[in-house]
Amino acid sequence: MNHKRAFTLIELLVVIAIIAILAAILFPVFAQAKRAAKTTSTISNMKQEMLGTAMYMDEYDDMLRSRYNACPNTGPVPPYTKDNMIWSGYIYPYMKSQNVYLDTLASESKYAENWPDRGWLSLGANATIGGWYWTNNPCQMVLSNLNTYQDLTKTVLAMSSVSGDTALAFRGYLARNDAVNTPGLSISDRHGAGTVVGLADSHVKRYPTVALLGQPNAPYECVDNSFQTGMWWLDKNAARLKMNLSDPCVQNP
Repeated sequence: MNHKRAFTLIELLVVIAIIAILAAILFPVFAQAKRAAKTTSTISNMKQEMLGTAMYMDEYDDMLRSRYNACPNTGPVPPYTKDNMIWSGYIYPYMKSQNVYLDTLASESKYAENWPDRGWLSLGANATIGGWYWTNNPCQMVLSNLNTYQDLTKTVLAMSSVSGDTALAFRGYLARNDAVNTPGLSISDRHGAGTVVGLADSHVKRYPTVALLGQPNAPYECVDNSFQTGMWWLDKNAARLKMNLSDPCVQNP
């Protein structure tokens, strides 16, 4: 006589419990691996952006790119053409890809080259890179040259920015290290409490976001009084990176 042996209810419950435990252990690991892969992809995108920027600056005698082309300094006005684009538009010919402008962990992000869409980029130029200050000629931007910086390996040109609709005050085409995850000139910590940073020597690195933040209460330091923006403290950060590119007050953080 044949007896077919089936699983008991207790055995089934034990198997289900084991599967649930394994899932609880493995799912976070998978999520972490996926996030790490996207961080690697973002670093690759930023690297291409930095190489494109380097090619652009090489053609302009090492002058830094400006944040936008415009006259007057209130920003570009219609019609939007190749002559008044934001920085992404005039770096684009050196890269030929729109995807490299994007942080792969950004939930809302897309390529933009015109002023009304400037909120959507998620790898933003350092907001102090240039275009904020003008001479007596209202159409003449004051831009720095790479040779004015002591250490290009610590001079920040771009960072993971906070992207979204410009109508809601997002300014993803720029990033500044005085705020985190807020609309406007802010950096993002979407990479596991970290920010992807592109530097003037074209290398790219993920930094803990907290190490990038400027310290407004730091002891005042100024070695050059000729051209101060009032935000010298952006350079006083734990990573010791040069953030305020428009201000030589703290030349070597």
